[in-house]
Amino acid sequence: MTPNFYIFFGILGLIFGSFFNVLIYRVPITLEANLKNPSDKQSFLKKISYPSSHCPVCKNTLRWFDNIPLVSWIILGGKCRYCKTGISFLYFFVESLTMLSFLFVYWQYGLTLNALGWAVFFSLLILLFFIDLKSFYLPNIFTYPLIGLGLLMSLLELSGINMITSLLGCLLGFFIFFFINYFYKAWRGMDGFGASDKILLAGLGSWLGFKSLYPIIMFSSLFGLGFMLVMITFGRKYKMETMLPFGPFLILSSLLVYIHLYVYPITFMRFFYEL
Repeated sequence: MTPNFYIFFGILGLIFGSFFNVLIYRVPITLEANLKNPSDKQSFLKKISYPSSHCPVCKNTLRWFDNIPLVSWIILGGKCRYCKTGISFLYFFVESLTMLSFLFVYWQYGLTLNALGWAVFFSLLILLFFIDLKSFYLPNIFTYPLIGLGLLMSLLELSGINMITSLLGCLLGFFIFFFINYFYKAWRGMDGFGASDKILLAGLGSWLGFKSLYPIIMFSSLFGLGFMLVMITFGRKYKMETMLPFGPFLILSSLLVYIHLYVYPITFMRFFYEL
């Protein structure tokens, strides 16, 4: 591993992070537009790629030097060059997070197919985390590839688990949430989970195996409950019945599981894998 490759992966992460910001902003808007006008025949790809980058307030097209990852946000002080409207720190954060994830993958796996697969894994999780957090969407264009690539990685013996473990993780992940939601809806008359949460859990199961589903579900539930209690305690307009995007909590829990399995064993996590 040489410093030059770290620089390369860092720059690559920044470029992809900048592109992810576009997807995080435009994919939910495009999905909403498709729901309102399903007869629109314009391709999904064209909708998210047009128009070119611009300020959503003053509509001025951004020049190339206003789109340099991290640098432009810092130089402009987090504001539009033209109308001085604030630019969300989220753009800076997503670019930084993607860069760090690419650097981590290279540090962990080097120049291997494993690195390519896990880079895609972390990229999909970043996209799903922030899209769900902002808009309550877990788009199938990201969850289905997560499942497919997880199964493929296990088939090629690149993900650390075998194909059977991956397939069981995928199927159990889907049906656990399917049946929980089925009985919850029969009891309360409303969905307990979004339709895509079970697809996301199936994807996580395909990468991390069926034994990881228990800690993922348990910790995501605890994270969600803790978040809700904090919001209620500090006077936000939240109730226990308030809907929360559950995808981010599933993703955070899956990262905790990943760290335990592949980076550094966490003592309290061992219990789940000894059952």
